[in-house]
Amino acid sequence: MALRFTPLDIRNQEFAKKLQGYKPEEVRVFLSQVAEFVDNLLQENRSLQNEIDALHKRISSLEKQATTIKEAMEEQAKRTIAEAEEQAEQMINQAETRAQSVLREMQLEVETKREELYELAGIYESYKGEMLRTLDGLLKSVNEFEEKKESRKANKAIAKLGVKMRPVEPLDPLFVIKHTVHRRKKRFFTPKDVEE
Repeated sequence: MALRFTPLDIRNQEFAKKLQGYKPEEVRVFLSQVAEFVDNLLQENRSLQNEIDALHKRISSLEKQATTIKEAMEEQAKRTIAEAEEQAEQMINQAETRAQSVLREMQLEVETKREELYELAGIYESYKGEMLRTLDGLLKSVNEFEEKKESRKANKAIAKLGVKMRPVEPLDPLFVIKHTVHRRKKRFFTPKDVEE
C-alpha cells in the first residue's frame, strides 16, 4: 500500500540530525520543490477527475437523450406503421366495395340486356309468324286460283278470288309489338301514345 503525502506533510517533514548528514537547507529546498511538484500533480489530478466526472455526467445525459429519442422514434414508427396499415385496409375495403358495386351494376346490365334479347327474340318470332301466315294465305289463294283456272272455271274463279282476296297490306310493326307476349319492355320499343 502506497503512502499518501500532502504537500504540507512534505514541507514540514523533520529528519533526525546526525553528524555529517545532509545540509538541512538543501534538504528543505528539495522537499519544498517536491512538495510543489506533488501539489501541482494533485491539482492536475483533481482537475482531470473533475473533467472525467463532467464527461461521465455528459455521457449519462447523452445516453438518456439517445434512449428517449430512440423510444420516441420507435413509438413514431409504430404509429406511422399503424396509420399506414389502417389506410391500406381502408383503401382495400373501398376497392372491394367499389368492385362489388361495379359487379352488381354489370350483373344488372347483363340481366337487362338478356331481357331485351328475349324481347327482341319474341318480336322477331311474332313478326316471322305473321309473315308466314300471310304468305301461306297468299299461296293458298294462288293455288286455288290455279286449280279453278285449270278446271275451266276461270271466270267464276276470278270473280270468286276477287271477293275472297283482300288487298295485301304491309305489316304494321307497332301492331306486332302491341300484340307480342312480352309487354314489360314494350315501352322501350314503342312511343308512349301507342301503349295501352
